[in-house]
Amino acid sequence: MNTVLTQELDRFNGLIKVIRGSLNDLKKAIKGEVLLSAELEAALNSLKDGTVPNMWIKKSFPSLKPLGGYIKDLMERLNWFKEWLANGIPPVLWITRFHFTQGFLTGAKQNYARKYKIAIDLLDYDFEVIQDEEAAWKQAPEDGINVIGTYIEGCKWNREKGHLDESDPKILYVKTPMVWFKPCKVEQFKTHKTYACPIYKTSVRKGVLMTTGHSTNFVLKLRLPTVVDASHWIKRGVAILCSLDD
Repeated sequence: MNTVLTQELDRFNGLIKVIRGSLNDLKKAIKGEVLLSAELEAALNSLKDGTVPNMWIKKSFPSLKPLGGYIKDLMERLNWFKEWLANGIPPVLWITRFHFTQGFLTGAKQNYARKYKIAIDLLDYDFEVIQDEEAAWKQAPEDGINVIGTYIEGCKWNREKGHLDESDPKILYVKTPMVWFKPCKVEQFKTHKTYACPIYKTSVRKGVLMTTGHSTNFVLKLRLPTVVDASHWIKRGVAILCSLDD
């Protein structure tokens, strides 16, 4: 996980460098000290419109937020990683605050593979919704990771009954409960009725493949308990989002 943290900090430092450099260049261009290039002019127009400049997006984590929401999101991510550096790996991890989410999940799986000397290719994640979230904040699981920060679109989680349920009227998104991501062999998965809910970084629900073979938007499928057939939630377009649009 130290490697994952280092890579994340490298990515965020690159983003901060682009933001700081572009803002300084804009100040100089407005004063007439440097030439206002087409890229800087586009960035200036985006800032006027309250949107994120394209030159930032190229180095950024996926986001559809307006400028104000984007900066707030960025500061929350940076402060969280700062706490991680100061206090060590937290017992509960915000999956939504990673730049490269798939790398983080692979790192957690690699820890388990090395601990028990199992080939990582034989492992996948099983999932368990945490009932006692207060206790989970005090102590990290012996294996795997406790994850929070996402939102369910199209349905809700019924805490009393412990399964997916219909959305409340006029409620588009609800927070996903804390979930324990447990690395294990596929044959060790718990056998119960579930819906394999896809996790996306943004609400666009599409992405392109990176050189690593991972999608820029799709993360993985989170299996959640359900009492109805999975097709019921598929027709409703139920998905989990790491980031909302506002």
